[in-house]
Amino acid sequence: MRRRDGTPLLVASGHATPLNRVELSGKGRGSNYDEAWPQKLLFNHPELLPTEQIEPGFGDIVSLCCELPLNFGAGRTGALDNVFATMDGGMLFVEAKLWRNPEARRTVVAQAMEYAATMFRMNYREFESAVMRARQAVPSTAGSLYGIIKERYEEADEAEFIDAVSRNLKRGRAIIAVVGDGIREDLELLSALLQTHAGHRFTFALVELGIYETADQLTRFITPSVLAKTALIERGVVQIAETSKRDQQIIITSPDTFSQLADKPRSIGLGEDEFYELLDKRDPGISTALKNFLLKADARGVTADWQRALNLKHAFPEGNPLNLGTIDKSGFLETGPSTWWNRTRIGAAYNGALASLIGGFVRSTKDEKESAVRNAAGKMPRLADFLPKHEQAWLDAISAYVDAAFKGAGAADSANTTELIA
Repeated sequence: MRRRDGTPLLVASGHATPLNRVELSGKGRGSNYDEAWPQKLLFNHPELLPTEQIEPGFGDIVSLCCELPLNFGAGRTGALDNVFATMDGGMLFVEAKLWRNPEARRTVVAQAMEYAATMFRMNYREFESAVMRARQAVPSTAGSLYGIIKERYEEADEAEFIDAVSRNLKRGRAIIAVVGDGIREDLELLSALLQTHAGHRFTFALVELGIYETADQLTRFITPSVLAKTALIERGVVQIAETSKRDQQIIITSPDTFSQLADKPRSIGLGEDEFYELLDKRDPGISTALKNFLLKADARGVTADWQRALNLKHAFPEGNPLNLGTIDKSGFLETGPSTWWNRTRIGAAYNGALASLIGGFVRSTKDEKESAVRNAAGKMPRLADFLPKHEQAWLDAISAYVDAAFKGAGAADSANTTELIA
């Protein structure tokens, strides 16, 4: 909440109490705030960070540590204020600043970038070791990086978590955030320069924590807001590949053919970026086929909903949106969601059309109320079974499904109208 937003009020039992903006700069007499205060606040309450606004589908974050020790080389050292991770290995690095002087404002972005670059030079074991050193004073029985995550999420898979963190460190894929009590405009302008750097695989965000108190200082109100963020633009990506122990090769991947179909470059999220990387690891080139498919599906009203997996959805005038299936990071397609929410009949027809393309069949479940496509071996089909060979047929099946759903909704509306007239 910024100055232009007005003065917030705390309303309780019919009484309105104005809340005063807290000066965290340390300039006021008797100020109890220093830069350790927002660090501890964020460590204890990671939910304050608006990650969903920065990266939709990023997932809930777990506090790993404060003051992560870093070695920049040439005798220079430092510490990153806060480090967080998700159950899926997503990473968030935070520099928390109180704006005491103009110099801090001019250097904070460069400092955050240097810290992140140092992090990206670490491998998993080095990162884990640094985190565990920084956590020595934290009450916890966790003896490893994965152990910290498992304390929060019992279902977390250790091998998948380690692989994901390793990939993200190697690719430089993370959210890098500068969090402060009063972000200034010069920083907002400076953050825009980050977007001009080719090859970035991170999202950079400026987050303001507006701190307000009642006059008696017994109640504190904290409002986080995203002031600015960069976007990862789908374009040529620069990667450095190790071809031997002594040699490195710079590889520039040109924009795929799918980008020629779009009106303008499209921003993508960190989860989407990793998703495509994992798909190609199993089925080389399948990400290009999927991107082409999604552009054509978008023209038919189908949107890509990026969560832990990719959900193909179409808006619907009543109830839940239509769901044409879910694609996971391993490249498997689950079409069962097409029959959810009392869409048994049209979903079965859709699944039948897809099954016929790959010589598979439709498996019914839950007393034949739901169904899904299975291949000839009775397994969940892969995305590569359909794309690019059956792209047009899949799009046609989607159109038929959507048309049937809307006709059904129209028939229901007509029936309701008839009942009202009668």
